Parts: sequence; structure tokens; C-alpha cells
Amino acid sequence: MKNNIENTTYKEAENNVKRIKNFYNHLQIFVIMMLVLLLFSDMIISFFEARISNPNSINWIKTNIWVNSGLWLFGLIIHGIYVFKFKANFIDKWEQKKMNELMKKNKQ
Repeated sequence: MKNNIENTTYKEAENNVKRIKNFYNHLQIFVIMMLVLLLFSDMIISFFEARISNPNSINWIKTNIWVNSGLWLFGLIIHGIYVFKFKANFIDKWEQKKMNELMKKNKQ
């Protein structure tokens, strides 16, 4: 019984480490992409300005670049909140309930 508890604790710790690692990978990609956008956004926009004559399309491109960046940042923040356990209790309860269901199902 004690070995089973240690095994479960080890698996939970392993899952937490994987979640944290995935978050840092996500953060790293976000930072790299934002640096690329900051450094090359003028070049990207001038590329489209040379090929598109409609000023509304150019404004849409500019807006789209930064709105998508903001949405990605929002997603990154949510990911961080989830990983570092600043989440509502109902999620923890749901996870525990689901784990118990799956464990009972596997025993049958």
C-alpha cells in the first residue's frame, strides 16, 4: 500500500514537472516570436505595402499582427495560471473525481 502511494505521488510530481516544462517551452517560443515581430514588423508591413494598394488591407494586417499577439499573451497567461495551480477548486475536484473514475474502471 505504501509503495502504491509513493508511486502515485511520484507520478503526480512527474506530471507537474512536465506541465511546468511545457509552460516554459511555450513562454520561450512566445518571447522569440515577439522579438521577431518587434524587430521585423516594419519589414513585414512594408512587404505587404509594396504589394497591396488598399490602405484598409494594410491597416487590417497591422491590427491582425498585434491582436493575435495579444490573444497569444492571454493564452500564455491562462496556461501559466493553470500550471502553477492558481486555479479554481472545482478543477482540482474534477481532476480527482476523474482520476478516481478511471482507476475504478481499470480495476473492473
